[in-house]
Amino acid sequence: MATQASEAGTVLDPSAGADHRRMTRDVVIQIVARVLNLALGIVVTSLVVRTLGQAGFGEWSTLLVVINLTAYFTSFGVESVAVRQVAVEPEHESDWIGALLMVRLVLSVPAFIIGLIVVLVAQNSTAMLAAGLILLMQVPFNTVSSLRVVYQSRVRNDLPMYFLTLNSVLWGAAVVVIYFADGGLVPLAIAMTATGLLTVLWQAAIALRFVKPHLPPTRAAMKELIRIGVPVGTAGLLIIIYARIDQLLVYGIAGASDAGLYGSVYRIIEQAHFVPISLMTTAAPILAASWGRDRAHMLGLSRLIAELLTVASLGGLAVTIVAAEPLTVFLFGESFKDAAPALPVLSAAFVFICYGYLNSNLLLVIGLQKRLIITGLIALVVNIGGNLIFIPIYGFMAAAWLTLITELVVVLAATYFVRHALHLGWPRPGRIPRIVVAAVVLGLALWGLDSVGVPLAGLLGVALVAYPALLFALRAVDIQETRALLRGGAVAPPPPAGA
Repeated sequence: MATQASEAGTVLDPSAGADHRRMTRDVVIQIVARVLNLALGIVVTSLVVRTLGQAGFGEWSTLLVVINLTAYFTSFGVESVAVRQVAVEPEHESDWIGALLMVRLVLSVPAFIIGLIVVLVAQNSTAMLAAGLILLMQVPFNTVSSLRVVYQSRVRNDLPMYFLTLNSVLWGAAVVVIYFADGGLVPLAIAMTATGLLTVLWQAAIALRFVKPHLPPTRAAMKELIRIGVPVGTAGLLIIIYARIDQLLVYGIAGASDAGLYGSVYRIIEQAHFVPISLMTTAAPILAASWGRDRAHMLGLSRLIAELLTVASLGGLAVTIVAAEPLTVFLFGESFKDAAPALPVLSAAFVFICYGYLNSNLLLVIGLQKRLIITGLIALVVNIGGNLIFIPIYGFMAAAWLTLITELVVVLAATYFVRHALHLGWPRPGRIPRIVVAAVVLGLALWGLDSVGVPLAGLLGVALVAYPALLFALRAVDIQETRALLRGGAVAPPPPAGA
């Protein structure tokens, strides 16, 4: 297939490496934009927590879980399948995009009904009911949000980052106004819905300049999208349920106050998802295009992604182990101090969450999407069973530990499926032991500084300087290899079984 990278409006063939500067820039822009949005998101979350208090934030967190679950039903995995299909068959892009829009439009009807039922069951006040109904108004518009795959297939993720930042700024400004006006759940719901709809519609309008979806799409495209998407969507639904059901269980078993404490620190981990999302957004079409043409490149890129995810997640874990309490108090206030012990536990879970992003994508690329259902079912049993047993005894801390255990089980199961399918032995550790050493040294240094009274700002400043220095000193990162892979060049793949 010929490379189509000459224009910003055409699909890029990631396997050909013709426009490596564009691909490298894409990753960098995403990371910078998501870091800025992360910082803004943490500040905004802090204001929301202070606006609503423990019980109110427990209700808000529960509503967001419901809305996220509802939104997922409108996509049900077909978006990631469309990205893969466009990467493999760019000449049929219009048909795949049209099929994606049509499938999501059909799914939005039952999704809205399910969301409405859950809100009616979960609400315990007039304000919570009203806020839930307002947030549900976003569901019909989720269909056009899928046009973001147009940007991903062109490696033009700078545009979604622009709209993400715009949404964050507008939402943040609204929260500031509501905070000083002593607002509550309903004003927050109105603000979130309004800003979300504005940015989604604007983003869709720009995407339509790049491609005109084929409507109605061909029956073959819709069938293929559904055939692959159903197991992917089922697995994704299981992942969302086991990842967020704990918030609902804490709310239902331990009460709104515990749910508020747990939801506050969990929100920090949610914001950190920008790391695996940024990497996988750019890498997903490259992995898909490489699978049938250059398997060594796919395996090399997978190994590099695993190392980069380790760098990001272990650094955060080292910081939260030492500074969980001052960080939690700084963000949410003294009344949320009791939530601090859950933060390092959830940070440890985030390490495995990062690997989960990579494993899920690899299973989809190699055509083993049904294995995702198996891992999701295993996780669901472990998470719900454990939470039902231990939340009544240990409260929200049980949910934190069960999240860690569940994510570990998921990674082990998915890694086994990938290795078995590719006939690989256990991969060599590569640079991961050096990354672990760098994180441990960072953690010890921060612990020493904390013990002599260095404040939070000082600890964070040291971490930002010391961790990159340790990584480079220990040769835990390789800039040249990273550039080579982003340009489409291959590196040595993991050794075969028995090597």
